[in-house]
Amino acid sequence: MKKATFLIATLLTAFFSNAQQTTESNSLLWKIEGNGLATPSYMYGTIHFMCAADFEIKQKVITAFDSTSNLVLEINMTDPNEAQAMQKMMHSDVTLSSRLTEAERVEANSILTSQIGITLQQADHISPSNLLSSSIFSVLPCKPTEMKFYEYEFVAKARAQHKSIGGLETLESQLVALDKSYSIQEVLQQIKIRDQYAEVFADMTKFYAEENLPELHNTVRDRRFMDEKAEALILTDRNKAWAVKIPAIIKDKSTFFAVGAGHLYGETGLIELLKQQGYKVTPVK
Repeated sequence: MKKATFLIATLLTAFFSNAQQTTESNSLLWKIEGNGLATPSYMYGTIHFMCAADFEIKQKVITAFDSTSNLVLEINMTDPNEAQAMQKMMHSDVTLSSRLTEAERVEANSILTSQIGITLQQADHISPSNLLSSSIFSVLPCKPTEMKFYEYEFVAKARAQHKSIGGLETLESQLVALDKSYSIQEVLQQIKIRDQYAEVFADMTKFYAEENLPELHNTVRDRRFMDEKAEALILTDRNKAWAVKIPAIIKDKSTFFAVGAGHLYGETGLIELLKQQGYKVTPVK
C-alpha cells in the first residue's frame, strides 16, 4: 500500500507529517479518558492468533488490564450462546455445490483438491468461513496446537480477577458481515492464493512486535485479501457500531477493550471515532 507520489513542493512536508503520525501511533495500547469519565479505560489491539514463540503480553498491557474492572472483547467468548453459534458456523446446511454453476463446481473441486486436499463433495457441508480459516491455518509457520490467542489469555486473566466480561457484538452479526464480504467464488479465490497469507502473517507478526499500528492497518487492508466492499463491512461499519456502544460501557466502569488491531487506526478507526466524541485517546508507550 504505497502512498501516492506528491508534488515535489509538498513532499518534505508530507514526509515529516507522516513520520510524526507514525511515531505517535506506534502503540497497541491506548488510554481513553476525559469527556466526564471518572476513571480511564484502555483499548488494546490484538492479532487474534499468534505462534506461541512470538506471543507476548507486555508489562504495560498487564498494568492497564489490572487497573480495570471490566473486559470487553469483540465477542463475549464466555457466553454459552456464542459457543453454540461457533459450533453451528462450522457447518452449512446449504451445500457449496448448490451455489455454484457446473463450470464453477469443476474449478472449485480443482482448487480444494490442490490447496486443501479434499474434494468439493467432501467440503459440501463445510461453511465457507470454516474452509477459508482452515486453508489459512495450514500455511502458517506453526500448527494450530502451537498457537496462542490473546482473547483466551485475557478471558483467563479476567476470570482470575473476577472481572465482568462482555462483547461489542455477537458472533452471528460477525458472520453476517463476513458472508456479505466474500461470495463463495471469492472465498475459493482466497483459498487459491492461500500461500500468500504466510507472507502477510509474517509481516503482521513483525509489525505487531514493533507495535507499528499504521503498518498493521495497511497490512490488514491489503487489496489482495480485502477489497473496498469487504473493508467497509468488516472494518468501517463495525467500528462505527462499536463506537456508539463504547461510551455507555465506559461511563460507569473502567474497561479494558481487546479488539483486532486493524480496528484501531485510520480515519474510521476506533481511536479517531472516539476522539470525535470528545474523548482523549492517547498511546501508552
